[in-house]
Amino acid sequence: MRVRTQSGNAVAEVVHIYLSEMMGEKDYYIFGTLSAAASVFSGNRITLGIYRSKKTALEELDKIEEFFSAKPDGIYRMS
Repeated sequence: MRVRTQSGNAVAEVVHIYLSEMMGEKDYYIFGTLSAAASVFSGNRITLGIYRSKKTALEELDKIEEFFSAKPDGIYRMS
């Protein structure tokens, strides 16, 4: 899955997308796990987006799921 980050600074090929609440922070992060080839140079995860509420982050995950169900070869732009 190709995803453009919320900041717009990167398009990443990810194999797994997940939501995480960082310890000590109030925000919710959506991370992508990079493909094996990409992770050799940059670690294995990338921050795709940061959200103020869990509800908003879950809504974004729903949009990602819907997008790739309809366009498996597309590039999703995080909002």
